[in-house]
Amino acid sequence: MTSKFLTKICMWIQKAMEELEGGTFQKMADHYLLKRGYLQVIPIGSVIGSNKVRKGTPDTLIPTEDGKYVFAEYATYQKGSENQLYKKFHGDIEKCLDENKTGMPVSKIKEIVLCYTPELSAENVERLRQQCAKDGVNLNLFGLGTISYDLLEKYPGIAKDHLGVEVDTGQIVPLEEFISLYESNKLATTLQTNFYFRADEKESLLAQIQGNNLIIISGKAGVGKSRIAIECYREYLKENNAYKAYCIFNRGIDLFEDIKSYFSDSGDFLIFVDDANRISGFQYIVQLLQTKRSDQNFKIIVTVRDYALDKIREICQPVDCDAEIAIDPFSDEEIKEFLNTEFEINNHLYLDRIVDIAQGNPRVAVMAAQVAKDSNTLESIRDVSELYDKYYSSIKSDLDDLDDGDILKVAGIVAFFRNVDKTNDTLMSNIKGIFGISNEDFWEASKTLHDMEVLDMFENEVVKISDQVLSTYLFYLVFFKEKLIDFSILINDLFPQYKQRLIDAINPILNTFNFDEIKKIMESAVNDAWDVIQGRNESDFLQLIDVFWFLKPTETLIYIQGKI
Repeated sequence: MTSKFLTKICMWIQKAMEELEGGTFQKMADHYLLKRGYLQVIPIGSVIGSNKVRKGTPDTLIPTEDGKYVFAEYATYQKGSENQLYKKFHGDIEKCLDENKTGMPVSKIKEIVLCYTPELSAENVERLRQQCAKDGVNLNLFGLGTISYDLLEKYPGIAKDHLGVEVDTGQIVPLEEFISLYESNKLATTLQTNFYFRADEKESLLAQIQGNNLIIISGKAGVGKSRIAIECYREYLKENNAYKAYCIFNRGIDLFEDIKSYFSDSGDFLIFVDDANRISGFQYIVQLLQTKRSDQNFKIIVTVRDYALDKIREICQPVDCDAEIAIDPFSDEEIKEFLNTEFEINNHLYLDRIVDIAQGNPRVAVMAAQVAKDSNTLESIRDVSELYDKYYSSIKSDLDDLDDGDILKVAGIVAFFRNVDKTNDTLMSNIKGIFGISNEDFWEASKTLHDMEVLDMFENEVVKISDQVLSTYLFYLVFFKEKLIDFSILINDLFPQYKQRLIDAINPILNTFNFDEIKKIMESAVNDAWDVIQGRNESDFLQLIDVFWFLKPTETLIYIQGKI
């Protein structure tokens, strides 16, 4: 966030504070003092369950560890009423120091705290200090300026809860809010299922959290990384309830300012970072371990997809992270038991078909189970392409409503390349020249897809599909089912330069969708390219054989026999 924007937020906080009534301000001030380290706040002048106030001295009583007390007094006045504010506090201090009114010996009063709006002049501040000093009592003042900047920099939660001002980017949230935000995405499968199996992994993970500050959980998309992380997060908090616990919900916005605000206090923190490779500013979370003070302790649980593990390891390298756990797919029997218990599916025909579709992936199993339960027919999960069509029907409907084939083409292109960087001139030139989509149209379509939660866009320069299952479906949709882009382009214009990307894209297609139909489309493209590439470059031709030999087994064997 820019300094100009931060200044504007601070002004919003100040304006909101000035509009608070006395009882509301008093509750906010109690919360503020608690955050500042006043350990036990007793709201004598506040009516519990309402924003009303009652007379009494002081407004709030705060016992200290040395057996003494802090008296807190609060006041809100409009601008231009400083003299009234001074007179009010002068009277409050007189009452606080009057043993007959408080029943408290002055020797037991360690400090008087004043919280107020708007501001006091230096002269009046000094007069109030002198008034307290005569009896050997310290005076601490928190005016509009001090409180507003503290809410901005240190305690954004108070600004949100009491003033309705969003100071942060909304990416650091409690666990239940994280789950709610996660499941509000129409593409997400639920995190609310019961926890199944993985007893050994759970025990290992809890032990690693106990003994380490940074723990990395890796595995394929949909394998259950987030689910086991949440299970252990909750379990750890049961035994360590002094920890302040937060989750990072990715909104594609840099986390630096949020981290400064939430983790500047002393204490123990438990932080869950889901899909760390997608987080903009993940390095700042790692830096918490490097820059922590002696009065701070951090436990950070990180999930990452297997393909991005090396990248996250590199970011974590400065803190010597040796605590890792890999989550493997479920066995077939575990998938069946999960479906039986969670979805009450016990028909062996359904179970066998979903096991075949899921291939050990709990997320895909949930997708198939939801479709099967809704339709109550085995036919609904006969063809996996239909299952994906049903599961992604809302997003497909939104795309169809746009009536713009180029937007779906862009989704397919991103699914193939995995991510597209606007600053990569070679890649952008290829997209324009090979697919016939200008840079302007490509990024306009990408922004639309980002708004629809199909693509993830970072800093308006990099776009990707983070959900591997969705990526597979979009690639299938564009290149095979609706044939918006001719598959032969990937061989004629991008092979062998993007050979590995082609392998990564077609393998899940062949394993997931109708093999015979996919094979026909690929055969046509490979047949057209076979002689051309063979005559052009032997090295390129050997790479073509390496990828597509299964489409032309006889020709491949004849060629190899000839070389032998």
